[in-house]
Amino acid sequence: MKAGVSRKNITPPTRTRLADHTRYSAGIHDPLFVKSLVLDDGQTTVAIVCIDLLNGSFEFCDQMRRRIDERTGIKHNLLNFSQTHSAPGTVDFPEEPHEKEWIELVERSILDAVEEAYANRIPASLHAGQAPVQIGFNRRLADEFGVTVMAVNETAAIVPWANVLQVRVDGGNTLAVLFEHAAHPVIVHNSSSLTGADFPGFAVQRIEETLGHGVVAMFAQGCCGNINGYPLRSGWKKAEEAGRKLGDAVLQTLRATAAIKADKLTVESIRITLPTKKLPSMEQWEETCTRLKSLDLHAYAHRKEQLEGIKEAIERGEQPELRFDINAVMMGSEWCLLTMSHEPFAEYELWVSEKSPFTNTMVFGDTNGMVTYVATDEELARGDKGGYEAGAFPSLWSHNVRVLHTSLDIGTEEAIKGAIMSLWAN
Repeated sequence: MKAGVSRKNITPPTRTRLADHTRYSAGIHDPLFVKSLVLDDGQTTVAIVCIDLLNGSFEFCDQMRRRIDERTGIKHNLLNFSQTHSAPGTVDFPEEPHEKEWIELVERSILDAVEEAYANRIPASLHAGQAPVQIGFNRRLADEFGVTVMAVNETAAIVPWANVLQVRVDGGNTLAVLFEHAAHPVIVHNSSSLTGADFPGFAVQRIEETLGHGVVAMFAQGCCGNINGYPLRSGWKKAEEAGRKLGDAVLQTLRATAAIKADKLTVESIRITLPTKKLPSMEQWEETCTRLKSLDLHAYAHRKEQLEGIKEAIERGEQPELRFDINAVMMGSEWCLLTMSHEPFAEYELWVSEKSPFTNTMVFGDTNGMVTYVATDEELARGDKGGYEAGAFPSLWSHNVRVLHTSLDIGTEEAIKGAIMSLWAN
């Protein structure tokens, strides 16, 4: 086995729009990076790319993966976005001249990082482990009317660990540490207009400073669809505390990682279409408009563009579709990296951990394309009471309705789990 790593600075200029495009960067708190880990067994090569940005569209990721293949010949490319809300993303990104130039820098940096990591390959051994740690809480809580609101739910699902892959070279020195944890980096969100990586940046800094010797630490986002870093919107100090906690847990686990004896990579991929609910009828749409106008004209004006988008979709009569990509990178029965697109709920990572036939399994969400949240069937069954991440029309503040003009339907969970099992079976 050979491995190579590289990192490139992709910090955007000031005046760049952050996260939800309502704030502009007023300066830099800490730099953002794209980091690449290339694994090569002599026959199969995989590039794992971790990016300190909010998200990446399918269009962006497809283009970058194609360009990586053209430049390096690497066909298995996994682009994971950290989801930091103190940085821009590449979904619906505005094209102000300085922002467009920055996006071009990001594209070049991704290509250069993978190419450099590939060129830097040296003999290496891989070691896996799991660090018990929790830095967030489930953010879905039912109010007195049974409607899901965003608040701390201490009894709901979380992923209380970080999965770790340690890359060692001759002499036992650490070359790279890839670690995955499921929590939205929103501890800073809206409390500052400075650009930064939120808690993942502090975790990476802790690991790299402690290990020294040019070690590259890489944070990858897990299934964080319903998990917020804690405490929400509380500032850089709290983000640092959470990041140091995560970093220390990873460092502790590095003392007991188990060597992966298998020396061959196997990659399996599948693309499925997730089921969506039928678009509302024009009568239902008109009833919603009337209700909003009578209850709150301001709310109606705020949602007018969204309503018009739904109307146009109804008039076209097109049933929305949602692409969902799954990849599995496997080494014998000892290790598997399973990646999913979009923002799956934590329950998916818990299920993978329970059902996985591998000794160690890492799970990435937010990989190779993101449009919306992917809830469980139980949460989708709640219809318009499903809240921001799982709600259905006429709950217009639902992310699903806003993006798809409808919502995912029951059967989503079964489709995803069936697809994952089919990859493992191969």
